[in-house]
This record gives sequence, structure tokens and C-alpha cells, in this order.
Amino acid sequence: MRGVGWQMLSLSLGLVLAILNTVAPQACPAQCSCSGSTVDCHGLALRSVPRNIPRNTERLDLNGNNITRITKTDFAGLRHLRVLQLMENKISTIERGAFQDLKELERLRLNRNHLQLFPELLFLGTAKLYRL
Repeated sequence: MRGVGWQMLSLSLGLVLAILNTVAPQACPAQCSCSGSTVDCHGLALRSVPRNIPRNTERLDLNGNNITRITKTDFAGLRHLRVLQLMENKISTIERGAFQDLKELERLRLNRNHLQLFPELLFLGTAKLYRL
């Protein structure tokens, strides 16, 4: 009977650790500020989209930086992102598939960049996008 008690304790502890791991806050990208599900990286002279954006991010502000290119991996895994602000950068290229993981994306701001054209099917998979 003693062995069963230790097994139950181990199982319970493992379950608690697994739950804590899924709800624990993720690190905020260097230089950015994070509050809840909002990541604010505006006006930081960034040349590229920062890495390690928390997976639970719903709002991402990258306005007023020096970003020149959006790659297909920049927003990979950000399945909860609803608002993406990329205004006033120097973006001239957006790779095909750059927004493919953004199933919840509703608003995308790209004003005041250096874009000439969008890749074919760029917005495929962003059915909730209503403001561009």
C-alpha cells in the first residue's frame, strides 16, 4: 500500500508541474514590454521581428521600427494573434506564408512601408482578417 501512495503523490506532482508549465508566463522579447497578451515593441529601431514572442500573444505592436523584411517564420506559432501592427517600418518584402499561422488575425496594419506588391495567396488562412 505504501508504494501506491508514493505513485499517487508522484503522479499528482507531475500533473501540477505540467499544468504550471502550460500557464506559466513566457519571456518577453528583449527591449519589448509585455502586459498580459500584449507585446509592445514600437519605436525600438528593430531591424527584424524579434524572436521569442510569447505564444499567447494577441496584440503585437511593431510600429515605427526599421524592419525591412517579413519572413515566413517571423510569426510562426502565434495562433492567438488578433492584432498585428507593422506601420512606419521599411518593409519591402513579405515572404509567401508569412501569415499562414495567424488563424485568429483580425487587423493588420502595414501603412507607410516600402511595399510594391504582395506574394500570391499571402492572406490564405486568415479568414478572420477584416481590416488591412
